Amino acid sequence: MEEFPKGNLWHASVSEAVVAPPLDGDLDVELAVIGGGFTGCAAALEAARRGASVALLEAREIGHGGSGRNVGLVNAGLWLPPDQILAQMGETEGRRLIEVLGGAPARVFGLIEREGIACEATRNGTLHLAHAASGAEDLASRHRQGNRVGAPVQLLDAAETARRTGSEAFHGALLDPRAGTVQPLAYCRGLARAAQAAGARLHGSTKVTGLSRSGNGWEVRAGGHRVRAGAVLMATNAYHEGFSDPFRPSYVAVHYSQFATAPLPEEMRARILPGGRGLLGYGAGYVLFPHGSGRAHDPRRHGRRRGAGR
Repeated sequence: MEEFPKGNLWHASVSEAVVAPPLDGDLDVELAVIGGGFTGCAAALEAARRGASVALLEAREIGHGGSGRNVGLVNAGLWLPPDQILAQMGETEGRRLIEVLGGAPARVFGLIEREGIACEATRNGTLHLAHAASGAEDLASRHRQGNRVGAPVQLLDAAETARRTGSEAFHGALLDPRAGTVQPLAYCRGLARAAQAAGARLHGSTKVTGLSRSGNGWEVRAGGHRVRAGAVLMATNAYHEGFSDPFRPSYVAVHYSQFATAPLPEEMRARILPGGRGLLGYGAGYVLFPHGSGRAHDPRRHGRRRGAGR
């Protein structure tokens, strides 16, 4: 069998690179971003593109947290079914959330194309699999609800699911053609690289140790230096550390593991996920998608903290 490196698969296979040196002096900017994950890098990119002066501060390296350690699925919406979202939020706000999240993959893939991010982006949809008859019934309900609010999801029977997955173990599937997969660390680094190109300053290994009001703006203390900013975006999510005033984000812990195989033979790749779609096993607790490098990684190297909003 081919040798493959141990450790984090995304680090072993990433093709995007970004240089973010530590902060080495005081700064005055319009926007200070704390945290170098998806949210922080995307915000820095868009603010810089609109002409704002931006400084992003990351305690470790770009993509160190959940953004560079997740499974790489680009999903459309929440796992909560539409009817439950509408019941909890009301018709107006519920439909607005469903519409915004439904368009999220298009926004992600649009950013990737616009900025030329090399992150193995594959937009062939995602299959939600039913491992039991009860799961198939639930997927049928989600299909009806999704179509009712305009989601283009498709319900597949067991035979079609077997053809698309290479396995006869499932009772059916729900296909969401809006979704897809990316190499998440490469996507995060690509956003950071694009933000730098747009004029944002990115500083890694720069732990923020204090945040306080200063006149009409804010003062951020990091690495023995001060960043004065008109506005601050907290994008630390569950990897927040170093200070707790004036507020500290809350999060919900989710424990999970990830594994990757060695490269599969071509004849197996032709049968297993021939369409290159990501899979989610409903109720079975697994996620699967074909990755270009096919290398293995140790799930112990992956983070286990996840923000409440992710």
